[in-house]
Amino acid sequence: MKLTAVCHEPALTRLESAEDITLLDFHEGISPLDEVLGQDGYAGTVLLNLAKSNYIDSTGVGWLIQSHGRFQKAGGRLVLHSIAPMVNHCFRVLGMYDVLHIAANEEAALKLIGAPAA
Repeated sequence: MKLTAVCHEPALTRLESAEDITLLDFHEGISPLDEVLGQDGYAGTVLLNLAKSNYIDSTGVGWLIQSHGRFQKAGGRLVLHSIAPMVNHCFRVLGMYDVLHIAANEEAALKLIGAPAA
């Protein structure tokens, strides 16, 4: 999975996923978030735009849950937003709205974390 840093501020990082989230993304055992944020990046707030991720498999869902836990443990927050329709359907079926921080779009994600809209 290719994650791109769209904007990095001291307390907020905006990331964008450029493709589907599947088992193939985790073959080396390194989280794509680790590659972008480093080990210490989990203490901050990250908004992850999933508009271009049209598909997610069970490994991808597991990775998001694990990442969510890492952020919580480090005192940070991961907020997913702009979820593509098929991924959104998957999240609803699996009850991910009760587990993860999910917002309809970036503006709603900023509101969720208490930041002013851009």
